[in-house]
Amino acid sequence: MSPGRKPIDELIAEEQKKADEARAKIAALKLRQRAASRKKDAHRKIIVGGAIMAHMRIDAEFRKAAQDALNKAVSDPKHRAEIPDLLDEKAFALAMKAEAKQAAIEAKEAKAEKQAPPPKPPAQ
Repeated sequence: MSPGRKPIDELIAEEQKKADEARAKIAALKLRQRAASRKKDAHRKIIVGGAIMAHMRIDAEFRKAAQDALNKAVSDPKHRAEIPDLLDEKAFALAMKAEAKQAAIEAKEAKAEKQAPPPKPPAQ
């Protein structure tokens, strides 16, 4: 072997190390890609769910179709317990009344805050 040349075993070890590092980097990138994909999917579900819930409030025929779909698709009792107002027309009506009542209370409080005199500065 001439001076300055590495033995083949060393060259193999160096290339194996590079390959291992490349595999680790690829795995990290794939993990990042999956995380980004899950985040995007969750965001899309929030947007679609919000749009559907908003449309359920204004279109009774659509609400009935959505309730039918949800009653077929959501079978886990724990999940059903989170959305009773979206599964049943009576529960929906009660939820809308409660929401309207809360909105009226908040509007009344906001009006009272506007009409209240400004607070006096503390005495020194």
